[in-house]
Amino acid sequence: MARTNGARVKLQRGNSTTRKSRLSRFRQLGWNARYGDIKKYKKKVAIAHKQHRQAHSKCCCCLRAEATQMHHTEYTKNDKFGINWFPLCEKCHHEVAHSPNNWIKSRTNPVWSNRNTEEYIKRLQLGFELLYGGIVW
Repeated sequence: MARTNGARVKLQRGNSTTRKSRLSRFRQLGWNARYGDIKKYKKKVAIAHKQHRQAHSKCCCCLRAEATQMHHTEYTKNDKFGINWFPLCEKCHHEVAHSPNNWIKSRTNPVWSNRNTEEYIKRLQLGFELLYGGIVW
């Protein structure tokens, strides 16, 4: 027995390649695959933030705070502003968009099937329409 942060942990012996770390499980599930080529995705996000700042720079959820994050309501190969991709402030992104009331987690395919509820998507689309007049970038 070993101690980790005061807790007793049983040490495992054996071939280290047979044990999976959390990181390898993360890669195995393909979480990053949702974003495609990461360099292209980062460029796309940078362009979106630049265009967003040139417009109103407001969160589509609360309509008040400065939007600093981009939120996917569902993961598809095509991100479209005002359809499944919205600018949100950090608080709305973490506390509202991903709350259990608004976020549906899939047990069978958590990488591609996690999504927002239809009601919350309509709320974001309405906020987007109010702020940007339906401008699609």
